[in-house]
Amino acid sequence: MIPPHPTRALEAAGLARPSADESFDRIARLVQRHLGAPTALVTIVLPGAQVYPGAVGLPAPFQHTRRTTFPDPLCGEVVETGQPLVVEDLHADPRLAATSTVTQLGVSAYAGFPVHDRNGTVVGTVCALDDAPHAWSPTDLATLADLAAACTAELRLRLERQRAHSIQRVAVHATRRTRLLLDLTERFAGATTLTETVESLRTAGTGIGTMWAGMALTNESGTGLTLVERDGTYPHLPRHWRFEDDGIAAVTRSMRPTFYRDGAALLRELPWFAPWVDDSMGGMAFLPLVLEDRLLGLAALLWHGPRDHDAESRRTAGALASCVVQALTRIRVLEERHRVATTLQTAMLTELPEVPHLELASTYASATRTDQVGGDWYDAVVPDSGSCVLMIGDVTGHDMQAAARMGQLRSMLRTLVWCQDATPAALVRELDRANRGLGLAASGTTLVARVDRCPDPDDEAAPDGGAAPPPPDAYRLRWSSAGHPRPVVVRADGRVEELAGRTDLMLGVDPATARRDHAARLAPGDTLVLYTDGLVESRTVDYATRTAQLHDALRDLARGPVPDLPRALVDRMVQGQQRDDVAVLVARAR
Repeated sequence: MIPPHPTRALEAAGLARPSADESFDRIARLVQRHLGAPTALVTIVLPGAQVYPGAVGLPAPFQHTRRTTFPDPLCGEVVETGQPLVVEDLHADPRLAATSTVTQLGVSAYAGFPVHDRNGTVVGTVCALDDAPHAWSPTDLATLADLAAACTAELRLRLERQRAHSIQRVAVHATRRTRLLLDLTERFAGATTLTETVESLRTAGTGIGTMWAGMALTNESGTGLTLVERDGTYPHLPRHWRFEDDGIAAVTRSMRPTFYRDGAALLRELPWFAPWVDDSMGGMAFLPLVLEDRLLGLAALLWHGPRDHDAESRRTAGALASCVVQALTRIRVLEERHRVATTLQTAMLTELPEVPHLELASTYASATRTDQVGGDWYDAVVPDSGSCVLMIGDVTGHDMQAAARMGQLRSMLRTLVWCQDATPAALVRELDRANRGLGLAASGTTLVARVDRCPDPDDEAAPDGGAAPPPPDAYRLRWSSAGHPRPVVVRADGRVEELAGRTDLMLGVDPATARRDHAARLAPGDTLVLYTDGLVESRTVDYATRTAQLHDALRDLARGPVPDLPRALVDRMVQGQQRDDVAVLVARAR
């Protein structure tokens, strides 16, 4: 019985095909020429068949077909024993005389030597055949042995070359897959909002050849799925899917990916999709987005034409679904952190006091990115009936720690204002000293402005020097800034003025730095506007242009009601995705 052979390697190298091979035909011709035999063969013995990549002198039709299916070939005996077989007269041996080689090919003499693969396994022969008895000389057999060795060398070279090509293909494939997985990971790693996740899914789908990729998430009631809008166009799937519908139940029940070669294959299994899918549509895949046995949603992929989903494409789709799940999980964690931090920050921003001579309004708008919450804040304290101290600031950082430091810094300044009848510069200086001395070590900016009503005409001139006291119906403004944007005043006649004065060093750097007070006047109807830098900073527009845009916005909006001004100002200045927190505090002299 012929033992099993490594036919897969032989087939991969093209050695199991019943076709002529120039190199092996040359060896067969050398055998015929040197041994004087009418027939010479290079044989590959396969289970149930022999093929002859090298052959000369075979009778028809075998010389053309290069294949036989003899059940007991003499070459098979060489392969089975691993030893040469040399017979001068086959008819003299009753066992060999009955073989198909003798009875069907009319062979009378045979000499065959084994051919080995790269593992040393005998897979074929180099043999000489004669239709009459033939006395094989030692020179004949030595020549045959050498040619068999040459044939073995050629066969091993072919197998090694094929093996090298296979390894290269595997390596290239592995590299492509690694790059694809890395690309998927990178695409989704930066997604911190649902919109960014949907866009990452779309681009990742394009990378694997889809014409469309979308995502539906489990709704709050848990009764079905709702497609996440992107560009508002979903021509291939319904907007809402109910879990009670047969089609969705079939897709989501097992929580396993399902793949369809084309629209016809989908409709055979899920006719429920008929309103949105037709036979002409291409391959489809539905990928449940599962986290700890909980269904978050479903990703849907659509290809241009029919697609046979092999094991590799299924693994890639699974990796894509995993990336989406990780992004959704990260978004939920960030949203929760953002909600907690925003709640904490909003809770620390107390309501503004009632001030008889001033109309106050404020707003705080957190960044729209779910992984950011800032340290922006505002406050107002009324130390006596004729004065009001306004404060605004921005603590460095965009996380819960920044919000916590903001609360401590704000509380310290609030206490200092209440306990000390001091100028804004003195309050900022004491705040910076307390920040260092109490170990808070927060960094950031702040601006303190004190508005005094109807100062006595005999008061001293303003600290900036030379200015006469304001008239009895006006208000005196004194302010000091630690790295914060300067105040803006919208005069009653509509003029917008950014107050002159030097901005000192920010908080948390050098508590001994000099702090300066600046003075200005407010007339009835004037509006003082304090804001944090998130209102005007932009990655694409320079600061001067943004400041001019702020002045234009104030000219348009300041005539409106004071309670509406802060929010309207943010809406006007911050459009699209808000990258930083913003706080705005306004005070209009009555």
